Amino acid sequence: MILAHHYQRDEIVEAADCRGDSLELSRKAAASEARWIVFCGVHFMAETAAILAKDGQRVLIPRVDAGCFLAHTVDYPSLVELWRRLGEVMDPDAEVLPVAYVNTTADVKAFVGKKGGACCTSSSAEAVLRWAFSQRYKVLFVPDQYLGRNTARRLGIPEEEIAVWDPRRPPDRMDTFARARLILWRGTCNVHVRFLPEDVRRAREEHPGVRVVVHPECRPEVVELADEVGSTSYIIETVSSSPPGSIWAVGTEERLVARLAKENPDKEIFSLAEVPPFCSYMSLTRPGDLAAVLEGLLEDKAENVVEVPPEIRAPAREALERMLAITRR
Repeated sequence: MILAHHYQRDEIVEAADCRGDSLELSRKAAASEARWIVFCGVHFMAETAAILAKDGQRVLIPRVDAGCFLAHTVDYPSLVELWRRLGEVMDPDAEVLPVAYVNTTADVKAFVGKKGGACCTSSSAEAVLRWAFSQRYKVLFVPDQYLGRNTARRLGIPEEEIAVWDPRRPPDRMDTFARARLILWRGTCNVHVRFLPEDVRRAREEHPGVRVVVHPECRPEVVELADEVGSTSYIIETVSSSPPGSIWAVGTEERLVARLAKENPDKEIFSLAEVPPFCSYMSLTRPGDLAAVLEGLLEDKAENVVEVPPEIRAPAREALERMLAITRR
């Protein structure tokens, strides 16, 4: 089974059995009878597929160097260090519940799972944060500070109850975190952070009647100016189901925007940014890389297998399954 994330090159998407966002693809793969799952995306996505896979299923990735800028902003040792520092002003195990965006590595998900926390997607962040606050007074959200802040706004959490932890410049004193209800990790997506308020204003000036839809990883000041905000799947559904003649400025990765424009010729669809942003990691996978993995399987050689050790996989799966249970309620 070949899976392709929405941000992959067109020639990769065309070769895939399924396209979608990372969790959606992982769940489809685990529900299938496929023995081999080839994930055309970035590494944390293939890890998530491996965590959710059934016994006997194996996950391969065409490019092992396909990382994620956002996922790289948080690692297990840095998370352990923050937990230690929180211990200077509180009992974090009793007072703080961690929530990890799915755009994280398996060991970060495992840390969250061991602490009783859950993962979330951009579409489930609000539901998961509501659940987390019902379990503890304080919540730690990693690693996308803007997704966390935008979700906090919808939940009505005031700015004075939010603190941001910067692992590169940790503070000498932890008083701010002792007072905060929501602790955000200073991480951002290098694609979505490029959209600016002036992009929204320019789009409205140059395209009368335009509607602006953006991803919740965008800056809060951009989200505030947009007409619609939602996950990749939400953006696709919203734009595709809009009336013919609609005009859309879309704030997400350019390959998806260009594909939306191609698949909806009855609408005017363009990138919100003057210079459309591409994800460099998503750009790495080319047809030759996919072909090499498939040729290896024909020769009974499984190359670029993504394996998650059992001691990491079990708690990471717990964090993912808590999220799925929350969203089923």
